[in-house]
Amino acid sequence: METGPASSPASQHGTAPGAPDWVRVAIVALGSVLALTACGSDGDAAEEARPEPSTSQTSAAPTSAGPSVDPDEAAAADTAMAVYREVTRLAQDARRDPTQDWLPAYAQLTADPYRSAELLEVSALRDRGIAHTGEVRHDPEVLAVDLAGGTDGTLRTVTIQDCVDTQDFPATVQATGDVVSAERPPHVAVATVVFYPQPEDRWLVATVDVQDETC
Repeated sequence: METGPASSPASQHGTAPGAPDWVRVAIVALGSVLALTACGSDGDAAEEARPEPSTSQTSAAPTSAGPSVDPDEAAAADTAMAVYREVTRLAQDARRDPTQDWLPAYAQLTADPYRSAELLEVSALRDRGIAHTGEVRHDPEVLAVDLAGGTDGTLRTVTIQDCVDTQDFPATVQATGDVVSAERPPHVAVATVVFYPQPEDRWLVATVDVQDETC
């Protein structure tokens, strides 16, 4: 059987038989360049098609800090609140047992006019043979802090607003057990805690204004 001649690279690229060698070399080189160009174009297209990272993938921008709190005002508020809470406990203890001498305790935590008003109230309970039982619920918060004072005699003050619930703190006649306290819904009380300089050198509750507003 006769066989034809083996195909050559030149014939695969469609060159005419008998073409010069330099022509065949040029055609092969051109084909390689075109193949590389096509691959490069595909890579560029893939790069362009790749989506940009979304904002959720990028690092979050830092949030701005909240308003700074004056450390002196914060310390005054904390101290005044602690004193006020002690006074609320003292007032309940005095009403549970008004026969004791409560003046020294009130002198440590309160100033006039609140001190005198409290001692008069406790004295009236003792004289009438009345005492309270149960517990008063409080929900105080600081409303304002004034540390400026002044040459006119004003002092540093902290104002506290409280929601006072006395419904579980009835007044009872000791001899008969009769309940004599009037029903009252939770109400607002506004206290002024004042820093007194030497010789006191401490925060004292000076006023407590019991209001008609409910809470």
